[in-house]
Amino acid sequence: MLSCYIIDDEEHPVELLKDYISRTPDISLAGFSLDPVLGLHEVLQNPPDILFLDVDMPVLSGFDLYDLLSGKCTIVFTTAFPKYAVDAYNLDARDFLLKPIRYERFLKCLQKIGPVRNEAADTGSTRDFIFVQTETKSKLLKIRLDDIYYIEGLHNYVVIHTSDQKHIVYMPLKDILEQLPEARFCRIHRSFIINYSRIKQIEGNRIFLEKSPELTVGPQYREAFFDRVKNDQVQKKL
Repeated sequence: MLSCYIIDDEEHPVELLKDYISRTPDISLAGFSLDPVLGLHEVLQNPPDILFLDVDMPVLSGFDLYDLLSGKCTIVFTTAFPKYAVDAYNLDARDFLLKPIRYERFLKCLQKIGPVRNEAADTGSTRDFIFVQTETKSKLLKIRLDDIYYIEGLHNYVVIHTSDQKHIVYMPLKDILEQLPEARFCRIHRSFIINYSRIKQIEGNRIFLEKSPELTVGPQYREAFFDRVKNDQVQKKL
């Protein structure tokens, strides 16, 4: 369960985000504050996984708070003013939500965040799941990484093949790859990402996965893939 905190000096956007959080699975509201100074104190005391942070506030702006809280949690800026977008991205914030925030855009923000971790308390491990938006675009689905065999890219959406079903997700293949831990997944073709631990056999450029059809390593990805296989072989011998 991912914890969320909201700092915004206006009540309406706070209530909207609280509603979005309440209807989305596997995330919870840790708290909120209409006072940026009080919000700063509470976040420092108990950092959440995700902080939704308004930009234009009295006494302490969102950018001021970012400087004070950077590294404590994953920060998503919220504002009604597009002019702040460039500054927000220059600060390397995870996302920038323009008010009024639509629920669909809120879900896409969570997709972009992917396996979120609390950097203040994290010991180096990542979460063992990702959130993806279903084809109905009405909810987020939580998928365990161990359940994924391979992911197939089809134009502007992907099909996630698990042990017992397929999930259609509306996002590009490159975007979902960014959410996956590099140690466990690799791209072998312009249309395929595989779970490296699910490889059963390799014959030439053909890869055989558990409970999956054979896949072919594309020319563009061949060198990197087989370098990885060779490195793993060396590591096993040491």
